[in-house]
Amino acid sequence: MTFAAPLFFIGFIALAIPVVVHLFNFRRYKKVYFSNVEYLEQVQSETRKQSTLRRWLILAARLLALTFLVLAFAQPVIPSKNAVLKSGGSDVSIYIDNSFSMENTNGGEPLLDQAKRKAREIVSAYQPSDRFQLLTNDVEGRQFHWLSREEMLSAIDEVEVSPATLPLSSIAQKVFDFIRSGVGKNKYAYFVSDFQTSVSDFDNLVTDTLVRTFFIPLQAEGLNNVFIDSVSLNAPVFCKGNSVTVEVHMRNDGDENLEKVPVSLFLNDRQRAMATVDLAANSNASVDMHFTIDETGILSGRIETNDYPVTFDDRYYFSLNIRDHIHMLVVEGRQENEFLKRLFLGDSVVSYSSMSLQQMDFSRLDANDIVLLDELPSFSTGMAQSVHSFVERGGTAVVVVGERIDEASYNQALQMMSAPRLESYSTARVAAGTVNLDDDLYRNVFNGRSDNMELPSVTGYYRCKASGSTLRRSIINLANGDDYVICTPCGEGKLYLITAPLRDEHTDFVRQALFVPTLYNMALYSLRPTPLAAPLDYSGPLPLSQQYASEGNVRLVSLDGTLEEIPDIRHVAGNYTLLPHGTLREAGNYRLLVDGKPVEGLSFNYSRQESRMNFLSVSELNEQLKDNNIVNYSVVRNPDKPLDTYLKQQMEGTRLWRWCVILCLLMLLVEVLLIKIPIRTKNNIAK
Repeated sequence: MTFAAPLFFIGFIALAIPVVVHLFNFRRYKKVYFSNVEYLEQVQSETRKQSTLRRWLILAARLLALTFLVLAFAQPVIPSKNAVLKSGGSDVSIYIDNSFSMENTNGGEPLLDQAKRKAREIVSAYQPSDRFQLLTNDVEGRQFHWLSREEMLSAIDEVEVSPATLPLSSIAQKVFDFIRSGVGKNKYAYFVSDFQTSVSDFDNLVTDTLVRTFFIPLQAEGLNNVFIDSVSLNAPVFCKGNSVTVEVHMRNDGDENLEKVPVSLFLNDRQRAMATVDLAANSNASVDMHFTIDETGILSGRIETNDYPVTFDDRYYFSLNIRDHIHMLVVEGRQENEFLKRLFLGDSVVSYSSMSLQQMDFSRLDANDIVLLDELPSFSTGMAQSVHSFVERGGTAVVVVGERIDEASYNQALQMMSAPRLESYSTARVAAGTVNLDDDLYRNVFNGRSDNMELPSVTGYYRCKASGSTLRRSIINLANGDDYVICTPCGEGKLYLITAPLRDEHTDFVRQALFVPTLYNMALYSLRPTPLAAPLDYSGPLPLSQQYASEGNVRLVSLDGTLEEIPDIRHVAGNYTLLPHGTLREAGNYRLLVDGKPVEGLSFNYSRQESRMNFLSVSELNEQLKDNNIVNYSVVRNPDKPLDTYLKQQMEGTRLWRWCVILCLLMLLVEVLLIKIPIRTKNNIAK
């Protein structure tokens, strides 16, 4: 036990006063005259022994009363095992978790409001001269300044829910780095949070032996949450007239089965589809929604459902950039290919053009999305380099190998693009053996697999030698194991190699049903896909459409015009990317404007990391601290009770002065009773 004011022990001198009074108490006796001795029968007398005992008890009561009074002024304290309070003031850092999961309620009160109330109680436990820091998930520059007590209380009132999410270890590191800069001799850190499992990375948590740290966990009443986890489409790119299937992936993170949860699809603020989905407890489910693209340009979409109280993940935004046309160029090495012309000419989506090799200016390939090189006799060095650059920047090239070619120039060009090299020309008639129906070219083309599918055959083709590229994929194989149609990625684009001419005299492929989806989807998927959506905190590069022009006044604006930023646009090797740097604060659909004209649609969604309703209890927090050997941390076991008294006890120990005052008053009461109620006995004198 220690004493906060030991100088008051000088008051023990006062104990001599009652001792002196009792030792020199020469009481004078009064004479009482009785007219009749029969009155003596009713007299109660004290024996000498009883009188002496009573005087000693009164003396003890007075001595104890004075003793407890002196001790009350000396302020005895039972030190806490963690209390090391030093003179020189305190530096206090308080972290308030203001992530979306703090929208949960307890007793009808949002957890964030409870956290703010707890923070005020913490501040009240300290002296007005102490200094404070308030940190939230926003980690703003203004949060790294010391505040007075009044400034701290005002800052706590201003805390609002934020989409930002940081792991616990990152927050702790920022707290300790800043609090070390303080001049106070006592350093304390408080973490007020629901301690969601997804961000509580105790294995990375740092410790600081100079900082006394407290975890204050807040528990929500109900931990149910239904949210839209993600959205996927049935194809990477689309054009006007395409039918689109939107697969909505949802999760029920509660303990109750839910039936017919409504889901709605909106495009450009117009409802296009509606569905319901059954969600079992703690499980995922998907629902398909369908619409037809009936316009070009930017389609800003969103998926909605209804849930409470956590609502930030009830919407999922996405964008589609629908092109008017796909620009396709066919470079003819021989005469014009009637099958290609018949397939693409006049198509509403594909803008088809063809020219002979002699007319072609390969420096202008970038004006096209897909270039088909049909039976070129050879590849010049300049031509090979132009095609290679075109593919690397995101274009699609299709090389149809003719019967009589310069193999050396072909192999030089193919090697440049990491494609398989040609070995020798075979005149054998070989049927196709397998078709890779799992390839993107055939996505949603065939409903299931059919053993009766008609496969093409060739009467002449080039055998290929496997290249060092591990990313090449075979689309159509011949029965003898040779490749017929191969795809090789190169840079941002891809190269398709067809090892036999697309003419009647070499193959029946051009007259089969498989020919149309194979060639048409090569053209369709030549469009560079842009991401449907990105997380709001994403800071990496987002690919933009090849139509984007970098000149002019560039702005990234929300659809309602309330948010506007100057985006960071990068142009590398002919490709444009946007770097959001994680600076956007609100989920939604955005548009990229150049001189006020919209050229690209972008969408951002809140991270679903906060959607999983898994939290650490008090016992689990203690287990995590123990398992990871983390010291100098304490978990507040009863966070529902006021914190100021608890924290003062933790910092200073248990103060006993109130008990001393109570005991002092009790001893005074005993003294009064001893004086007012004397001990009596019956007199044995007879009449």
